[in-house]
Amino acid sequence: MALVSEFLGQLSLNVGTHEPKFPTVVPAGDFEPDRDAARIETAIKTKGVDEQTIIDVLTKRTYSQRRDIAFAYEKRAKKDMITALKAALSGSLETVVLGLMRSTAQYDASEIRGSIKGLGTDEETLVEILCSRSNDELVEIKKVYKELFKKELEKDVAGDTSGNFAKLLLALVQTKRAEPSSVVDFEKVDEDARALYDAGIKNKGTDVATWISIMSERSVPHLQRVFQRYKSYSPYDMQESIVKEVKGDLQMSFLVLGTCMIYHADLCSSAQSKSAKEKVVTRIVVSRCEVDLKKICSEYKANFGQSLQKTILVSELFNLPRPVTDLQRGLLCHALTLTCSVFCRNTPRETTRRQCSACVDQSSVNKSSVSTTEKVNITLRGNCGKRPSNFSPTHTFKGIFWLYEESVFRFLS
Repeated sequence: MALVSEFLGQLSLNVGTHEPKFPTVVPAGDFEPDRDAARIETAIKTKGVDEQTIIDVLTKRTYSQRRDIAFAYEKRAKKDMITALKAALSGSLETVVLGLMRSTAQYDASEIRGSIKGLGTDEETLVEILCSRSNDELVEIKKVYKELFKKELEKDVAGDTSGNFAKLLLALVQTKRAEPSSVVDFEKVDEDARALYDAGIKNKGTDVATWISIMSERSVPHLQRVFQRYKSYSPYDMQESIVKEVKGDLQMSFLVLGTCMIYHADLCSSAQSKSAKEKVVTRIVVSRCEVDLKKICSEYKANFGQSLQKTILVSELFNLPRPVTDLQRGLLCHALTLTCSVFCRNTPRETTRRQCSACVDQSSVNKSSVSTTEKVNITLRGNCGKRPSNFSPTHTFKGIFWLYEESVFRFLS
């Protein structure tokens, strides 16, 4: 699960006319697409596929750079790189890697399409995407959606939702939301806060139309100030008022608007439980890594007291250990060093060890004199730090990394 650990850095808040960005994936320096394409080609051709190299390359490049790599790969190998990756990979790792080969708008558009096509509607995905994207992002999503699926996003959303929930989503899709401004209109903030109170808690029944108008037309920074000001009028804060006044999908939508970072952090908090949603974490990491994932990680740590990386690392989000069939499909033979002691403490003392064909003779290691951490390192890579060519994924231990986790973890870090 190493898809999370290289990009958390110092946050710097930019104030301007556009939404500030807090990416965890930034353009790689000394970028050479031909060199990366050659590495990918070699990794795919390697017996058993060198997934680690694929992860190392693609998670450290932006979408624009990955696209350049794909062009170089096609010129070099005379075949499409995405098709080659799809054939070489499987399971959750395939899902992440193929997601990375799409632009953020393409990925979001595909997720929206997947949430409304067929029987039933995945309202949570619709809310997560439509209620947390900026005007510019929504304009691009609508454009890409039409190009990919030959359909209008507004018509599809209207056809799969109803009532006030549909009205709110359609208002957002119409991109009427004001752009963030460096100038704070305190009079407007106060006016909106009072209007929300008058339309809700103050009177019996809720004027949902007023709430929809304010929530869908104001910028996120403005709404955050409105929510703060709201406390001076109401005995409840805005979130408590939303819970009291509306229910269901509309409630979830209102809770996201103006607090999308917190919402994404809350979604990621599912990683703390066995019922954690792999799909949700994947979607947030892949779609936001070049936008605001650093801010989401920061919000998560502020709300839950530990980093998102650590939570995913020590949780049973991916139900470790997996069956051997999944092991063979997605095992990452990644050495655990002393810094990974949280896993080593949960590792059985007698760890089955395979002979390292790279450097170690099995009889040369005195098991009784080696710590658990060292045993684990030897088990996976040998004394030289290389992965044994004869390593068997059927002989492993509870705290092992998985390829999917490596790719997700690398984004969060």
